[in-house]
Amino acid sequence: MMALDWLAIGGYAVAVLILGVAVGGRAQNESDYFLAGRKEGWLPVAASTWATKLSALTFIGVPGVAIAGNFTYVQLWFGSFLAAYIVATIFVREFYRLNVSTVYEYLGHRIGPWTRVSGTIVFIVSRCLASAVRLAGCAIAVSVFFDLGLVQAIALISGIAAIYVLTGGLRAVIWTDALQLMLFLSGALATILYVGLSLPDGFSQIVAVGMEAGKFQVFDFRLDFADPATFWMGNLFAFVLGLATGGADQDVAQRALACRNARQAGIAVTAAGAADIISTVLFLSAGVAVFAFYQAFPQDAVSALVAEKRFDYVFPHFIRHELPAGLRGLLIAGLLAAAMSSLDSALSGLASSAYFDLGLTRNENSDGLLGGPRFLVVAFAIILALIAVGFGQQPSILWFGLQIMGYTYGGLLGLFVTAYFLRHIADDMASVIAVFSSVVAVMIATQWGIGFGLGAVPWPWAVVIGVTWTCLFAVLIGTIRRRAS
Repeated sequence: MMALDWLAIGGYAVAVLILGVAVGGRAQNESDYFLAGRKEGWLPVAASTWATKLSALTFIGVPGVAIAGNFTYVQLWFGSFLAAYIVATIFVREFYRLNVSTVYEYLGHRIGPWTRVSGTIVFIVSRCLASAVRLAGCAIAVSVFFDLGLVQAIALISGIAAIYVLTGGLRAVIWTDALQLMLFLSGALATILYVGLSLPDGFSQIVAVGMEAGKFQVFDFRLDFADPATFWMGNLFAFVLGLATGGADQDVAQRALACRNARQAGIAVTAAGAADIISTVLFLSAGVAVFAFYQAFPQDAVSALVAEKRFDYVFPHFIRHELPAGLRGLLIAGLLAAAMSSLDSALSGLASSAYFDLGLTRNENSDGLLGGPRFLVVAFAIILALIAVGFGQQPSILWFGLQIMGYTYGGLLGLFVTAYFLRHIADDMASVIAVFSSVVAVMIATQWGIGFGLGAVPWPWAVVIGVTWTCLFAVLIGTIRRRAS
């Protein structure tokens, strides 16, 4: 690390803090702190939503996917975008119709208070696990850059994110995310440009090496329902998971609730979903560029990483050892931006759900200082850091992150499907039993099998099983209870 690197990283940190304080101002109430006063336009909300969905998993994991394989990860965009469109046209309109502060308040209106509480609990567990994976992904790279242990890197990142969420609430998160998005994308673009200018045959060599290695294969239409990298299974998984994260996850949906009206919120959600393909292609291309670089200039250290299938470490290694001073700092700042843009929103979403839906610390805020919400932000930062320590040794942090989300997000989405379509059949207690039992059912099906001589179900089916189980059992138990009464 040279002086120019520290200057770039320091400039990023100062810019984020100044912007966060300037736009956040002093929150006067819970609506200001958690919903930005419901006054944001669609463009900053779209940028913030896009940045939140990317995270350090994109920065580290997507280039790692390209280095290990090809461009088939792009396929998942179709299912993801369709999910974003449905969330914008159905979920968001419902949330605004009932003027809710969190998406779980919607469950309370449609089914009952215990369904609201159970949905909140499932969300908190799900988001803690998923965001801890994201935090671990960033910490892997930071540990490579600064020769830190994984634990120290996790503590540093979670601490920084908590600081500026504490100052300005959701408004600070939205606007700093917009700034961090530009830095995040510029990191991938800078990598491609640097490699293209460094190789003997320039950019054409990246294309030639990538084509020879089959890196640019986008579509895989094999009927392999256990492989999430195929078109059919990948898009089914991306569609259902996209519905869950976009409409049933307070972390992402919180931004849509900050808009002036449902129309602007819908535009923001749809625009963010469409823009995902840009970042995916950029970072896959960066991975191919790094692959081509090490084909031209092989290194024993990189060969060892590939042999050990530690593909997520290759791009951080490239940034640290190959990029010149200044540019290296820019890429590290881009990684930090990716981490902060997802971690800050997770802290805000978790704290808002615990505050509004579980009522935690609500009695502590009569003085108007919002001490309770800020306490929750700090508490969740510590919880995420502790969980992330256990997630830092995975061979592919990207696919591991998706796998973790599949176990609980299906049941969570099932609650919202039940609330929208089946609320007259499924009562409050039936929905609670259905969602918690779905998590158990998914774990059993994916770990041990579903019986009748069938083995374990492939993990991409977890989210589909969760949705189906929750809806069916909510109806079944609700019907039995109604007939019994």
